[in-house]
Amino acid sequence: MKKSQQQPVGGPAEAAQIALFAPYCGGLQQEDALRRTLPQLHRGRLEGSRALDAGHSHAFVLTWGSVRAPLTPCRCELTFPDSAGLHYDFVMPAHQLATFLMQVEPAAGVQDLPDVFWQWLLLEHDASESVESGPLH
Repeated sequence: MKKSQQQPVGGPAEAAQIALFAPYCGGLQQEDALRRTLPQLHRGRLEGSRALDAGHSHAFVLTWGSVRAPLTPCRCELTFPDSAGLHYDFVMPAHQLATFLMQVEPAAGVQDLPDVFWQWLLLEHDASESVESGPLH
């Protein structure tokens, strides 16, 4: 019987990923959230639902490419299964994607990305950045 090549949870590979991402994702104060987020980050997919006014919501699927390091650009695609023609393609640094995923409430019945993600997506930039640095420029 061959031994598995995978590192155990909490092993050296996870410690290395935490060491790489932590300086960009809130430091050691956010280590628990980062540790919880890393498996999701490496899966490359988040299915959720965005709550709207009056009790309505939109289901969404966010997918992204392989994540190797915090500064690696991640090509992302956001689709809405109930609205086939509506989708967003964008690129962001892996650490920014990790930070957004860290803000997803793990105990919530339906997962949703934080408001700051949706604002960034719709405004094409972080309020602290210039307009030219948005994901679609």
